[in-house]
Amino acid sequence: MKRRQRRTHNYKFTEKKHSVKGIAALVLALVSLGLGIAMCIISARAGGAGSVYLGSMGVLSMLLALVAFGVAVSSLREEKSYRLFPVAATVASVLVLGGWIALYVVGFLM
Repeated sequence: MKRRQRRTHNYKFTEKKHSVKGIAALVLALVSLGLGIAMCIISARAGGAGSVYLGSMGVLSMLLALVAFGVAVSSLREEKSYRLFPVAATVASVLVLGGWIALYVVGFLM
């Protein structure tokens, strides 16, 4: 039996590039997540008595997640770009923003 040789050089020429907005939105969402985790750790070490600066940093971090969501949605509309980073940024920013909203809702109810 003769073995079929597989073509090893499958090139795909395309004009697509990675979305810069998508990468930026993913970075913003991850920075917001990192800030949120850091602020929760700092607040837990202080026994729940965080300062005003810690609270304002939390609000700014939530706004950063909101900006990340807006940039991620706008990067989804770009043509001639791969969808990896815009979709990952959208998912990450929705999860981070949902976490921030849940944190504030629980804080207001307690």
